Amino acid sequence: MSVLANDAYDTILTADQLTTAELDKLIGLAGRNYGPTFLEDTYSEAKISAETVTALIGGIWSGAEFPDRRLDHDTWRWLFDVAGFTIDGEPVKRPTEPILLWRGTVPERRADWSWTTDRTVAERFAAGSGGRPPGRLYVTLAPPEALLCANNGRDEAEYVIDTRGLTIWEGPR
Repeated sequence: MSVLANDAYDTILTADQLTTAELDKLIGLAGRNYGPTFLEDTYSEAKISAETVTALIGGIWSGAEFPDRRLDHDTWRWLFDVAGFTIDGEPVKRPTEPILLWRGTVPERRADWSWTTDRTVAERFAAGSGGRPPGRLYVTLAPPEALLCANNGRDEAEYVIDTRGLTIWEGPR
């Protein structure tokens, strides 16, 4: 852990309560990949409110590199249950109809949780963008109960979905 990350974590350990802005700032100081751990630790220790989880979870997920490697899926499910469905950090009603989603990735990561409504974005990831190895294009029809949040901040039309029990098939290229 870097010095800034250690200092930020020390602040978390000694704090009684943190506001949304305070936790967001500490994550910014530590680095985006510490967001999942900071969110889980502060909420499990009752140092932040459920409203803070709601406001930050989508951005923390989207900002971390490989977020489903930072926390296990059961912990993420718990935190997303606390947050409720959000779009860009705002609580909204969950969609009522299934959504067709795309993912570009290597076969062993096809059931990870970051998906998109934009096939072009998925194709870019399947091609191996951002230093990732080339993969394949996958598609699923996600029912409303699998939808955890939507993030639009990085122009990826991202949906975070719980893929447990979903049918995922290789899409056409």
